Amino acid sequence: MSNKRRALLLIVLPMIMAMRDPFLPPEDRCQTAQLAQWRYQGVIERASGRTGLLRNPQGVWLRVQTGSYLPTGWQVVQLTPQELVIETGAGCDPARWSWSRQGEQHESRARHFTPHNSAAGVGTKAAAGHAGGG
Repeated sequence: MSNKRRALLLIVLPMIMAMRDPFLPPEDRCQTAQLAQWRYQGVIERASGRTGLLRNPQGVWLRVQTGSYLPTGWQVVQLTPQELVIETGAGCDPARWSWSRQGEQHESRARHFTPHNSAAGVGTKAAAGHAGGG
């Protein structure tokens, strides 16, 4: 093989090998197409700090803190009870994304102890079909 052919092969071969398959979708290294499928469900507040509860498109729950990275490479930059903000990375569009908390607080439906709703009737036989025996 002549030197000219070798030189041509060394120049052309890397170009051929670097070509991507035109039938495959382009790689989404930022993974921004799935941003809208994630859900921010709320926050747990402790003396050690806040932990956000986030659900990915596959339904897997994640616990995140400010500064932590998600499996997609996104970084949590702000975490409040109402909102979670991430940075998607350099060169990604959008560069930042935020989710508002989904779901509702059910504090109004929480059962609070009062003498009237204490365990009345516990340990007594109830008449058939009547809760609490009456």
